[in-house]
Amino acid sequence: MKKDLPNVYPVPVDKKINNDQTVYYSNEERMPKHDDNLSLESKINRIFNSSSYIYKKDVIIKTRNGNFNKTLVGRTEDSLLTMDNEKVKINDIIDIQ
Repeated sequence: MKKDLPNVYPVPVDKKINNDQTVYYSNEERMPKHDDNLSLESKINRIFNSSSYIYKKDVIIKTRNGNFNKTLVGRTEDSLLTMDNEKVKINDIIDIQ
């Protein structure tokens, strides 16, 4: 079944196009974070509800035993689950970034 289609005629552009002079870039991770006065629960909720969290998120966890770089993959009621199959108790966490 072959149909005759109308011819397409391109419109000639006689002037110089200059519409790419201004560029704006916004990225959530480049913006400074002011979390100092948020509760720990709010910080954890912000991580998991963030648009940048899909499956895993790299964070710095400050506990009584020191600071740890971990990759979070999930959470339970009382723990955070890491990529290397560890459970970090939320009660042991002092701060999270």
